Amino acid sequence: MLGTIGLFLRANDNDYQQRLKEVGQREAKRQGFDLLIESAQNDPQRQVDQIRAAMQSASTTKLVAVLVSSVREEPLALVAKETAEAGFDFAILNESEFIDELRNQYPSKAIFAVTADQIEIGRIHGHQSRTLFPAQTQVLCVCGPLSTIMGRQRLDGLKEVLGSDYPLIELQADWTSEGARMAVERWANAQPSDASLPTMLVAHNDEMALGVRQAVRDFASKRELSLSSTFITGCDGSQTFGQRLVKESRIKSTVIMPPSSGVAIEWIARSKTRHELPPVRVVQPVTSFPSLPSLKP
Repeated sequence: MLGTIGLFLRANDNDYQQRLKEVGQREAKRQGFDLLIESAQNDPQRQVDQIRAAMQSASTTKLVAVLVSSVREEPLALVAKETAEAGFDFAILNESEFIDELRNQYPSKAIFAVTADQIEIGRIHGHQSRTLFPAQTQVLCVCGPLSTIMGRQRLDGLKEVLGSDYPLIELQADWTSEGARMAVERWANAQPSDASLPTMLVAHNDEMALGVRQAVRDFASKRELSLSSTFITGCDGSQTFGQRLVKESRIKSTVIMPPSSGVAIEWIARSKTRHELPPVRVVQPVTSFPSLPSLKP
């Protein structure tokens, strides 16, 4: 065995996080690593504590690398530096603002990010909106935390494509269904009694899209509004969750985002066995589901 890789997930009740776990397990086995898996349950301090505990027991577990799907980037930056100082490889499984500086400080270590093309996710959301509705249609976007580079880049991509043609309402939530539901509910409760629903609703992941769906259904029920022309799009797009929601007509579309854990483990293996360093940022392509040409108003 080449040692143990620690995989530190944001949560274990999220479909994309489960895909990170499953793909990570398969690739670790294929490459000859043991895999230590922890879930922070959306608690940033818990994630930091889990990483530090794994480093402290490294002599027993033979830990060689740390992979993190971050809850929050700010507290993670310090512990990432601690892992590098302790001699471990480090990969973040999403976009990161600190990874460039950390790699510059430790140029001989496999310190890198594996991320979906976050801006392109937002662009696809914009193209989906333009495909489904004409200009001047109001779009409501429930963003992930805008303190994260992922949330900001997805929103930037959406704005880039929509331009000034589509009025945009921006709401901020966490990455959970309940957080998204509450964000839309708060917005809806602040609207005048004769307000109508936005017809295009963008959620930054499929779990959030379900929360948005529940909130707009509650809003429509209270005000006796029709939902027949209201469409929701999400992101992550696994076959068992996001794509299934589309096929069941619970949401209109999603963005397929491949899990990043397998690619990260492959690069760790290449670093250990061939002494090849990964690029600072490995960017994975994303696609619309259904494809834009087949998306019907």
